[in-house]
Amino acid sequence: MNFVLLAGFNALALICMYLYFKARIEKQLESERLLDKLHTEAGLIVGEMIQDLNRITDRNIALMETKVEELRMVLETAEKRIVLMQRQTHKEEEAGKLYGRLQKKENEYAQAAARFPLREMERHGQTRKSAKLLPEKTQAALQTDEKQAVTTEEILDLYRTGISAELISKRLNLPAGEVQLIISLRDHKGKKRE
Repeated sequence: MNFVLLAGFNALALICMYLYFKARIEKQLESERLLDKLHTEAGLIVGEMIQDLNRITDRNIALMETKVEELRMVLETAEKRIVLMQRQTHKEEEAGKLYGRLQKKENEYAQAAARFPLREMERHGQTRKSAKLLPEKTQAALQTDEKQAVTTEEILDLYRTGISAELISKRLNLPAGEVQLIISLRDHKGKKRE
């Protein structure tokens, strides 16, 4: 009986040891499976995060490229405007110089007219025919001034009604540059008054 009892006790000890080691092995395998599962899940999560980061980066790059293109277009527009402003400034400077020369000529004509007042001569009974006593340059200047005053007023009247400089030049048989000059001088005088 001792033997049976000892054999039963050994069998029970072996069964307990078997169950203990089996539980430990399963626990070890379970932790390895759990680690594999965690690695797999972590890999998936990291992969999704990388894909999300790639998408966000691509979107940000596209936005930056769009903004760079918009900035390039704004710079081009600004450069064009600067060139136009420089041209306009140059034109205005040239018009100012020309206006100054015209003012100088006008003063010269006025001085010449003051020396030979045509109206005074007419008042004393002299006619325009007798005004031929005036120097030829002065007569030509006075006739040119009268024609130019009428033409200038016609040009400005037509321009005020909204007719373009090109049409005015065609209608009055004048050079387009002359019409544009008269209009720009008028604008230049208007700006100086303001």
